Amino acid sequence: MPKGSVGAKGEAKGDGKVGTAGVGGGKDSSGPRRTPGTTNVSMPCVLKYLAPESLASAIIGKAGAVIAQIRTSCNAKIGLTEHGEVYPQTDCRILTAQANTEGALNDVSKEIISKLAELVKTGGPTEAAGSEGDLKLKILMPRAAVGGLIGKAGASIKQLRQSSGANISISDASGTYPAADQVVSLSGSAPALTAVLTEVNRQIQMLNTEPWFSQWASATTMASAGLAGYAGMSGAPMPGLLPPQAVAALQGASYSGITTMTQVAQSLPPYVMEDSRGFALSCVVPNHLVGGLIGRGGSGTKEVQMITGTKIGIREIPDDPENRSLNIAGPLANTCTAYMLMMKRYLDAEAQSTGSSSTKGSAAAR
Repeated sequence: MPKGSVGAKGEAKGDGKVGTAGVGGGKDSSGPRRTPGTTNVSMPCVLKYLAPESLASAIIGKAGAVIAQIRTSCNAKIGLTEHGEVYPQTDCRILTAQANTEGALNDVSKEIISKLAELVKTGGPTEAAGSEGDLKLKILMPRAAVGGLIGKAGASIKQLRQSSGANISISDASGTYPAADQVVSLSGSAPALTAVLTEVNRQIQMLNTEPWFSQWASATTMASAGLAGYAGMSGAPMPGLLPPQAVAALQGASYSGITTMTQVAQSLPPYVMEDSRGFALSCVVPNHLVGGLIGRGGSGTKEVQMITGTKIGIREIPDDPENRSLNIAGPLANTCTAYMLMMKRYLDAEAQSTGSSSTKGSAAAR
């Protein structure tokens, strides 16, 4: 395996920002703008729901008519992750609602519950949406807000269950930091869900002035459905980077490494991810694998550069004719993304090499 090192770079160009977050696969100028994995939050109050595809489609409506009406009537901004961009270990897209007041978000919750009830009534009961009188909905809460919902020795959540008649379950936190996600799963009647979401909203907005809140509010952790592709830095899919057999293998794999990586990225303060100097990462690769890394006519590195917005160079190493230096420079997240994609090319080139068995080794810091 290649040997590598990483360090801060003098300067980096570009902020990696892309267009607006659309609904139904398109762009919508009235929705929040986003970079991959984030939504631009410009309002102080934020709620994040998990919407299975059927509910997402109902909320969007034909040609985006329904979501436009909800935005107008609730005076809120609403954005959904793209089709296939789902929250880890679910089949749900992330719906981020933001408004200037807590009350406006309560109105958004009522609209979502109304669409959920209509969906079940017209389409029949489903595992994801529930049945008439027993609707199902999931929402994301930051770990710091969940304590208030539960209360001392569970007293608050017990009272909320009794008063609302809703079933409430809360997943383990995705990390130990305040902004770590916890999934709150609800089931019950429409009034029951409304009562619980009102309290969830209250607990979350009590913390919206905390320094970590904007990071939680803007994060849209995304996992490509079935891992059939990745979301690139431009927000466009990158088909073909993983062969079908690799996808099949990954579907049954443990995601602990991916989860840890996501948690670390979400927990880093903005000044790390947005440092204007950028970062540089380098590793040593065997000379005979360089052709596979670069691709025909440099197509491989050009594709990764275009996707990630980084600069990639492969240079000779003085007094080392058997190896070359692979260098990647750009913003921190972009550089790490480019490294992962280049390591896929490295492993592919290694597998295709007739002498691959003699070149494999363990990674070591350079």
